[in-house]
Amino acid sequence: MILRKHVLIAVLLVVLAVVAIAGARWKHTESNPSTPVVLKIGVSQTPLSAPLIIAQQRGLFAKYGVKVDVVPCYGGVECARFLFEQNVDFATASESVVMFESFKRDDFVMLASFVESGFDLKLLTLAENDIYQISGLNGKKVGVVKASASEFFLDSMLMSSDVPGTKVEKVYAPFTRLDDILISGEVDAVSVWEPLGYQLQNNPRVDVVDLSIPGIYQLSFNLLTTRENVTRYQDESIRILLALEEAEEWIQAHPLEVQKRVANSLNIPLGQLSWSWNDYIYRLSLGNGLLSNLQVQARWALEKGLVTGPMPDYRKIVDRHILIQAQRRKGLDVK
Repeated sequence: MILRKHVLIAVLLVVLAVVAIAGARWKHTESNPSTPVVLKIGVSQTPLSAPLIIAQQRGLFAKYGVKVDVVPCYGGVECARFLFEQNVDFATASESVVMFESFKRDDFVMLASFVESGFDLKLLTLAENDIYQISGLNGKKVGVVKASASEFFLDSMLMSSDVPGTKVEKVYAPFTRLDDILISGEVDAVSVWEPLGYQLQNNPRVDVVDLSIPGIYQLSFNLLTTRENVTRYQDESIRILLALEEAEEWIQAHPLEVQKRVANSLNIPLGQLSWSWNDYIYRLSLGNGLLSNLQVQARWALEKGLVTGPMPDYRKIVDRHILIQAQRRKGLDVK
């Protein structure tokens, strides 16, 4: 009887051990699947996207345990469209794109801002148009990318010079056509971001005049995703931000090497990138300045009749939760 009791206890212990091991293996399989999901990020083909380019090239996404497929797109408007059409899981876009989209939908969030620049946008014309100051745009046509930083920048320039926006005709065009419509004479000026500013100003066929006023507009480029994805890929989102944080540290430590890599990735001359490199401040953040910028742009868009509806609550779109977790996981101070 005693022997049988010992045998039963031994069998029970073995069964419990097997169950525990199986449970541990199941948990490991769930958290570390043999076929991990591949997350697609729509990355705008601009130097602003350097952290994502470097993170991908240096294997930092893989280092932090997330598999990423970079999908090229041209401008934040297109990248955001890719996101909302579910062609990608994350996207890069300026805060202006976020502002315009916030009047259409509330199913997305900003996970982090990863770069800022006060000089990335330019308001350019040709010398042959005989326009040397913004007041000269009265009655003229200006090419812009609709519902983007390009449009906000133009209106900021006009307001700063007391030029009524109604006196300027906006011609909406894709970013990739802005240089063509300026050179062909379809418009008298264009509001562009890099690398198009450099390309126009260094085009030997034309003499370009820069009408921009430095410091009028502080551009940020941000990582967006849907609310559904935040829930579905919360851990992966944290890992992506950790990879971007390390990429930005590498950018600070190796600026010349980074410029070579980014120029090669974007297929642009190194001199072109070096020309504007010091204008970029690469850092992960989601501060109150960004929130204020969104609110200012939203009021502008409402006043101009570019959007309709109530003012969005940007505190619900600027979601610091993932960034805070990422920075805590890495032991960084939250800024």
